[in-house]
Amino acid sequence: MSTKCCCVPKSFTNSKTESANSYGPECPWTKFIASLECFDMTRIQCVRLHRLRQDLPVPISWCAGKDLKTMEVTVVEVETDCGQKGWGAGGCEWEHLCTNADRIIGRSPFEAEAIFMELGGLRREGPLAGVLDMALWDLQGKLTGRPVCELLGKVWRRRIMPYASIGYLKPNWEDLARNCAEEVADWVSRHGFRAVKIKTGYGPEHDVAMVKAVREAIGHEIRLLIDSGSPAVYDAGTAVALGRELEPYHLFCWEEPVEKNDLEGFRRLKQVLRIPLAGGESIRLDRLLTDYIAPKLIDIVQPDMEHCGFTGARHISYAAFLHRVRVIPHTWSHTPLRIAATMHWLATIPQEHEQCRATPEPLLELHPPHETVGWDITRQTIGIDAKDGRIPLPPGPGLGIEVDPEKMEPYCTETREIR
Repeated sequence: MSTKCCCVPKSFTNSKTESANSYGPECPWTKFIASLECFDMTRIQCVRLHRLRQDLPVPISWCAGKDLKTMEVTVVEVETDCGQKGWGAGGCEWEHLCTNADRIIGRSPFEAEAIFMELGGLRREGPLAGVLDMALWDLQGKLTGRPVCELLGKVWRRRIMPYASIGYLKPNWEDLARNCAEEVADWVSRHGFRAVKIKTGYGPEHDVAMVKAVREAIGHEIRLLIDSGSPAVYDAGTAVALGRELEPYHLFCWEEPVEKNDLEGFRRLKQVLRIPLAGGESIRLDRLLTDYIAPKLIDIVQPDMEHCGFTGARHISYAAFLHRVRVIPHTWSHTPLRIAATMHWLATIPQEHEQCRATPEPLLELHPPHETVGWDITRQTIGIDAKDGRIPLPPGPGLGIEVDPEKMEPYCTETREIR
């Protein structure tokens, strides 16, 4: 005796091979329900941590960092009992990850938000919760056959505008302003960037000369961002005086003009300067929401995926939208995994309010491959389309990219497996 199911959508049937709404072991609806049960039973059985390191061909420096010669990143590989893998990447908080990775063993990938909270993602600084959360969302996408951006909510854009994060000091630079301007102009002309960010914080006189030289080299059509932080080097009074000298150069934004905890300093700058202020890359999530976004302390909030993960990103996106604060995530482009994760978030950041239709689109921070780790460890590549200066969102489920173990092996200095 055959059983009929009147609630099966027609799209789940194939009229050429089976009668409409037939219900049995081969019915697509039956398979769909079985797949949901499979999701519910899927459990994480293994976490592998890969420590990657790369020597830079030329050491780099900035206002708060001197002669950085090597880069490190941790790649997280989370595997389920059905063999599916999810990937994440972030700053090398190695021992803390090794100590806590076992806390997700036996859990469902669909418990990502609960795991994020249990690992202190709301009230803790550092990449522990965010990096694991990144891998769990990648897993969810692969298990459901959907890109992460579609799991997060509405997809507002599938092509992302990047900006080049360049201009770090090199040992052979003799003239800071001239050398920085030459490097920026080269990246704009050769790679098609429509926006760039340079490091400042070398003293007001040097900063003004450098911004002036860069603006003259790239013209006024290219968006110019500056960063005096990580950590910031100016007090509020100095930043006010410097900001007034920088106003004629039409800056897109000024990142961390004062120290991240100097909330009163940010308020003072916002009141008197005509430059949009940005910050928040290393602020823990609860403070980012209450101290930065809710009071509109800054114009652009810059959380990092390695800290907030996709779970925190969702909270930030909508809180910022409600308070009319723009979101431009911070990232150091270690591995295409981190770039792709940030792109999926950027794809879902809500469009501007109807009253603010001219608000600029959110941007993706992109560092040169030679100043990052593991740029080439994935089977897929991420590149700029010269036609419009944007990067297409990686296609496919999850993050849309897969790690190639053979390509990762040369960078790997240590691997730990937790079961």
